[in-house]
Amino acid sequence: MANAYPRLLRATEVDRSAARSLQRRHRAGALVRIADGVYVDTAVWQSMSAIERHLALARALAPTVRPTAAFSHLTAAIALGWPLVGPPPARVHVTDAVTSRTEHRAHLVRHAGEPDLGPRPVSMGGVPITGPLRTAIDLAATLEPAVAAVAVDHAVRTRLVTIDDFVAALPGPRRRGSVRGRTVAEALDPLHESAGESYTAIRMVEIGLPRPVAQHEFRSADGRTDRVDFWFEELGVVVEFDGKQKYVDREVLGARSPDEALWHEKVREDRLRAFTAVRTVVRPTWWHLVDPDRLRALFRQHRVHF
Repeated sequence: MANAYPRLLRATEVDRSAARSLQRRHRAGALVRIADGVYVDTAVWQSMSAIERHLALARALAPTVRPTAAFSHLTAAIALGWPLVGPPPARVHVTDAVTSRTEHRAHLVRHAGEPDLGPRPVSMGGVPITGPLRTAIDLAATLEPAVAAVAVDHAVRTRLVTIDDFVAALPGPRRRGSVRGRTVAEALDPLHESAGESYTAIRMVEIGLPRPVAQHEFRSADGRTDRVDFWFEELGVVVEFDGKQKYVDREVLGARSPDEALWHEKVREDRLRAFTAVRTVVRPTWWHLVDPDRLRALFRQHRVHF
């Protein structure tokens, strides 16, 4: 689970003096009020990421969550440490067994249903979190497929969820979320090695490309092996997600400089193009993936028609 926990300062009816002190500090700008009667140091809040702020809000609301409920949907995914494309939700999500319909509150969305905690329940702030499979299904049924697939693919990659179990648990035909869920399922593969590859995979599903082979290896005559993110054998197309991380992250770079990493990628791509089966190498970036039309245009630039 994600583990960014700032100190929460709570005003209570028991200690009115302390509550008034917190209110004065809030008015002076020293504290940020994140929920009714719950504050965080302003400097700490300003240093926190959007994900960390969402987790802080969930913990702030935890004492008000009913014992019949569990953190769910994107809140559960974030608490479990799954990657998120785009900003976290403004409200905390729970699933509550005694709620008959979805309810929206100032900081909380309460979904109807029995929260499934899975075989190894975990909690945050004393509130249970829906299990990985239930969380994956909730995401796939309610979110844009590209957002859901990146998170669910992480669960598949880390063996928290199997594709077979995910497909079996999806809503049936004509039920809400069934089409979105099956779109997500088409993009899942435990061989994907990063959120960027997961994002590329779901976008390629959305624009209508056939299913590729993930992590395909090309072996040169000199014994060198180059493994690629995606290989479309029938199209003769290699697809390599081209994330900025490989050129700036010290852990990824190792002993190489950014310029050396760029040259290494250029030489590697030349080797791939030398294979007679490879017609072209397509390198989408995050910029291409945020808009499917940009990704379509990129493939067209490489004369890839599908």
